[in-house]
Amino acid sequence: MNPLAIVTPTQRAAPMAFLIGLIILAVLDGAKTWYGLSLIGADGGGEGFGRISLGLSVLMLVFVSFLFINRRRDAGEGVMLFLLPVILAAVISLIGAGIMVAVASFGMMGEYAESVGRDLQTVAQDPAFQAEFQAWIEERPEMALGMVQPAAWAGFAAFWGTTFLFGLWFMSMKSEDEAENA
Repeated sequence: MNPLAIVTPTQRAAPMAFLIGLIILAVLDGAKTWYGLSLIGADGGGEGFGRISLGLSVLMLVFVSFLFINRRRDAGEGVMLFLLPVILAAVISLIGAGIMVAVASFGMMGEYAESVGRDLQTVAQDPAFQAEFQAWIEERPEMALGMVQPAAWAGFAAFWGTTFLFGLWFMSMKSEDEAENA
């Protein structure tokens, strides 16, 4: 495998090199996610890792883009289609994380409704309930941080699931050399 296929957009990535590159990046992203989550404590620590994590996530998107570009280059195709899997994976990742935050938030809202002796179905119609719940959750940062871990892993799974699905399609493209010999 040519390791430059991961870090530069000017190489060719054979199907197996492409797959190995995606696996390497997924493992590194998983390690980054695990490490970042391990820094977050009940006291809300780990603020400094937020910017680093964002930078590493952008770098991960760039490297994934390079792999898709290089796979298309090896297949003798135009490279612009690389945008489709990268953008869709990022959007689906955000949607997955958002859904997990909403599910966790709804669960916590139910806990709060129980703690004040109200029914969750009736409080949904009460506009003051949302402000009360917001104040309650701000007093309990450990509960808010409890939403971060499932959301981070849901976003991770959604991104890499989408990326590997597109990766299977891109791997099925014949290399330019194979197409000429056929």
